[in-house]
Amino acid sequence: MADSAYTGSADTGARAVRSDVGLFLAAFAVCLLFRLPALGDLAFWYDEVMTADAIAKSWSGMAWERLSQGHLPTYFAVLKGFGLSGGSEFMLRLPSALLDGAAGGLVAVMANRIGGTVSAIAAAILYATLPILIIYGQEARPYALQLLCVALAMQGQIGLLRREGSAPGNARLATLGALGSILAIPAGAVIVAMQHLAVLACGGVRKGAPERRIWLRHMATTWLIAALALMSLYPSVLFQAGRPEGLMKWQAATSLSVRIKGVLQGTYGFRVPEDLDRYWPLSFNAALMWSLFALMAIGLIANRRSLVHRYLAIVAIGTFVAFMGVAAFTAVTGRYLIGMMPAAVMLAAFGVGALLANGRARWFALPWLALFGAGLVLQGLDTLAAPRKYDWRPVARFLHDAGFRQGVVHTDVDVFRRELGHYVDKADTVAFRAISPGESIDALWRKASDQPVAWFVVSAWRGSPPMPTSEAVVCTWPFGKMKVVMVARDRAGAPDGVRNDLADPRICTAPAA
Repeated sequence: MADSAYTGSADTGARAVRSDVGLFLAAFAVCLLFRLPALGDLAFWYDEVMTADAIAKSWSGMAWERLSQGHLPTYFAVLKGFGLSGGSEFMLRLPSALLDGAAGGLVAVMANRIGGTVSAIAAAILYATLPILIIYGQEARPYALQLLCVALAMQGQIGLLRREGSAPGNARLATLGALGSILAIPAGAVIVAMQHLAVLACGGVRKGAPERRIWLRHMATTWLIAALALMSLYPSVLFQAGRPEGLMKWQAATSLSVRIKGVLQGTYGFRVPEDLDRYWPLSFNAALMWSLFALMAIGLIANRRSLVHRYLAIVAIGTFVAFMGVAAFTAVTGRYLIGMMPAAVMLAAFGVGALLANGRARWFALPWLALFGAGLVLQGLDTLAAPRKYDWRPVARFLHDAGFRQGVVHTDVDVFRRELGHYVDKADTVAFRAISPGESIDALWRKASDQPVAWFVVSAWRGSPPMPTSEAVVCTWPFGKMKVVMVARDRAGAPDGVRNDLADPRICTAPAA
């Protein structure tokens, strides 16, 4: 397949623009079908609470707090600029759904320009239904912004590789997208580096190439500005690295093989956290993964002479390999690799196009592609149905209704402090105390042993605290993965809101007489 674009009449160009706009809107709508449902149903998790807390600050306070935590404030400034401070789960996540949908629309348009209608349809369906893209298209986090920026960078870079349209215009688009990807998430630097490595491998800057100077200016501008931005994070990264729980040390303690498996399952492996398997069995996820890999391979082999397809393969495969190299030294999670998914989607879509364009292969491929498409949609529906985040709202309501309006909640994991604290009634004056990493649960019980009534929110598998006195009562209320525990030194001290439970032996226990 040729890489050079056909330049026709003005009428042809106008029709092409109308076709691009129509296809973009169609793919955007399909993406939203898998982003908007249940968008506000799930409670915020720790990272999303950080987003809500950050944009509630002043502009200067937000920028300083984000930089001090090793994050660039770009995405948070976008949310704050749209006046979303104090917004609901739905409103804070809506920009991600829209940005991710726009990225899906751009991917479909690029697939159409390069591979035709069939590839465009395949790209739209793949992008809309991949679990990792649904998950982060439904989060108040910067990953959807990064995806849109990656797609913009790809559009500009592919335009340069194909010599399509204005070369300076494509270079500006590529630079804007590449910078946006890094400014959205620092880990985006790896994605951008892989894009530039792909351009180098495809001969974009070889001596004598017509666009050599344009490519070099694009790369130099991107990395100069990115380096200045990333340097601002250096002090905070050092500080976070020195903390006991900093820079995901919990994951660094796992083996390299476990980390690689987790990243693979979370990206190409169609894994859904807390998957209910309501529509698509977990055991069939491997079939989806290998089908995706097969389509990517077919898309590359069938178009192996094309610079664009080689570029996509290097980005989709090289990014994964690069992050696995990083995983040998530190923690890596699947969401850091999300920027490789647009390239993977396009490559697989071209595989679909190649199979259906081959008369002999078409009839053998149709049943497989139909099953693969059905699996994509069903796993996408499973993603929407899964309780992917723990819901702290019932716990917060229970504490309020139980009469706990002032005091300290003791917990066994520090992040619970922020997650639960977000949903505690703002009129209540509730503080939190957590054990430090490495401390035993006994340390938590001891910290509250001198209180007349002590409240704990701990993981469900934890045991029960010891009885502080012979008159004490211990009550436990289960909330799924968590449980609320109250220890009262005597029954008279228990809040009025739980007095009806004191006589229930399934909830409350007291020392034997």
